[in-house]
Amino acid sequence: MTKLGNLIDKYSLYAKRYDCKKKAYILTLENEQVVLKEKRKNKKELFSYLDSKDFRYFLKPTNIEAEEEYEIYPYIKENIKKEEEKAIDMMYMVSLLHNKTSFYKETALDDKKAIYEEITSRIEYLYYYYHTLQDSIEKKIYMAPDEYLLMRNMSLIYISLEYAKNKINEWYEQIKNKKSMRYVMLHGNLETSHFLEGDNAYLISWDQARRDLPIYDFLTFYQNEYQNLDMNTLYPIYNHKYPYTKEEENLLYTLIAIPRKIEMNKNTYNKYSDIYNFVVYLNKSLDFLSKQDKSYKKTNE
Repeated sequence: MTKLGNLIDKYSLYAKRYDCKKKAYILTLENEQVVLKEKRKNKKELFSYLDSKDFRYFLKPTNIEAEEEYEIYPYIKENIKKEEEKAIDMMYMVSLLHNKTSFYKETALDDKKAIYEEITSRIEYLYYYYHTLQDSIEKKIYMAPDEYLLMRNMSLIYISLEYAKNKINEWYEQIKNKKSMRYVMLHGNLETSHFLEGDNAYLISWDQARRDLPIYDFLTFYQNEYQNLDMNTLYPIYNHKYPYTKEEENLLYTLIAIPRKIEMNKNTYNKYSDIYNFVVYLNKSLDFLSKQDKSYKKTNE
């Protein structure tokens, strides 16, 4: 019998109906519905910590005390809302999480220097990578559609990298002489599908939760949802409730600006689609930065 089958037998979860949503199983029992999800890590300590900070907007597995390979959650019937409304509510929830769990930790100069050097090395590598890629494509007599799309938008890559280089230098100058940095408990994988609103509201899927700099939650949310939502509306809502320091803003803006490395795959359709999405990210990010960063125009003169 499978491990999931063992769990169903152990807790008598004999269902009239089984549904699968992403990596979770929804079981319709006689009088209720439950969700079974494979356990990636033990979250007992995490949930105890959130309880101690008076943050109660999470779902706790009913079998949290047991050493099981699957977690059992109550099924939450969601209210019908537009994604934009749901995202706004989520921003309030995340700002509350960060306010409840904020703390300052003394941070050595070497630790701040390590962040700076990792990011500047990544920027330098991407400059080299895209210049080399551009040279290679320009030598071709006929460009493929994906190559032509990339070449038409190559300037966006260099603008983004130059902006990121300026911002990370600014961040380092601001942070290097400060004794401490602010940390929070991060959710670690924010997207609207990980926020449920029924009779109560909950953040779910805490498998990547960790203590780290607060900007990483919004960064992840941005990268997961930039195509679906208006970040120029959502970021001010979150930032009003949980204001970033100037150096935190500069680090966030740096990481949003850095373009990912495009891999030129063999499948032509996938290549074009991938580059199209890449260009959308560049355009949306530069628009976001130009509206949120008051020094953007000055930086890019």
